[in-house]
Amino acid sequence: MNWSATPIFRRAARVVGIGVLALLTVVVVPITTTSEAENPLHYSKQDIRRAIVFYAKRYHLDPALLRAVIKAESDFRQHVVSKKGAVGLMQLTPDTAATLRVANVHDSIENIRGGAKQLRYLLNLYRGDLKLALAAYNAGVHRVKGHQVPRIRETRLYVRKVLRYYHQLRVPPKRFREKPGNSLSGRNDSRRMPRESRPWTSSPSTADVPAGLA
Repeated sequence: MNWSATPIFRRAARVVGIGVLALLTVVVVPITTTSEAENPLHYSKQDIRRAIVFYAKRYHLDPALLRAVIKAESDFRQHVVSKKGAVGLMQLTPDTAATLRVANVHDSIENIRGGAKQLRYLLNLYRGDLKLALAAYNAGVHRVKGHQVPRIRETRLYVRKVLRYYHQLRVPPKRFREKPGNSLSGRNDSRRMPRESRPWTSSPSTADVPAGLA
């Protein structure tokens, strides 16, 4: 009798084969544990807004400027990685993150801190020239020479994009509104609001930093 042709033999062979395949999978393919796998923190929109406001204040930046850079860099996608290896909301490269002492570039809060610190450094370097600072953020300091935005199409488009977003995100300054019946037509109104200053030109504050956001 040919046992190999019987249904029972075929079922038994199939079970044995599946068992051997499972054993080989366990031996050959390593199992990734939770501690070994990357599990980047994902913050809520409210957490991101708070971090932007906090680090903008710490480094004397307009929060709208920080939002505009994030919008242009990552469109607020927390864990996006570019083809060049730039990571996160502010698209920090590993080398830049190390220079800025960002321990975990995949942590969005630390990523924002590093990007804000870099913007402050560049604005100080170019004496408050926002276009040059943005150009250097995109192309690198070594390419911004002669007090001009480099003739790099990507960089020029980037600067225009950030400035457009910045203009859209800025909160317009409140203007003085006269009460009805108190018209001062024909006279200079000394109560008018002063011209808005550029908040990105001053040096970073030395105020104490709350624990957890240092």
